Amino acid sequence: MPIVPVVRFRSAVATAAIATIATALAGDGAASTTPTTTLLLDGTPFRPELALTSDQRNLGLMRRSPAPADGMLFVFPSDTTGGFWMKDTLVPLRILFFDAAGTRVRKFSMTPCRRDPCPVYDPGRRYRFALELRALDPRPAKRLGPLAVLRRLSRTAD
Repeated sequence: MPIVPVVRFRSAVATAAIATIATALAGDGAASTTPTTTLLLDGTPFRPELALTSDQRNLGLMRRSPAPADGMLFVFPSDTTGGFWMKDTLVPLRILFFDAAGTRVRKFSMTPCRRDPCPVYDPGRRYRFALELRALDPRPAKRLGPLAVLRRLSRTAD
């Protein structure tokens, strides 16, 4: 379920290095050591993996299968723009973009991409959080919270 945020484009060497690291971290699909936290999605508790650093956000769910049951939350220290892509992603995903208050501002269904050029899924709006879920996840994912936890996560992101 690997997804790589396409806020920046990488050279072939950097992409190969990231792919090697991703493969080593993902292993054969075993549980990830990525940090998690309990949040609310539409008022229901869920526990997504967190991508808090630039390196974690660049790696995302690249080369991982299956995607975590509660997805991966990309946390940015401040409002941001730019899109995500599915380069070297193994499974289809949904991406939901949320503002700093936890309100969904855009969503997309994304398909794996094995060769460049890969489509970029750009919300065309500022956002603070991006949540990647399995493509068939039935949750509407309109609201993320609680606000106090979202603020704390944003302060710890770099």
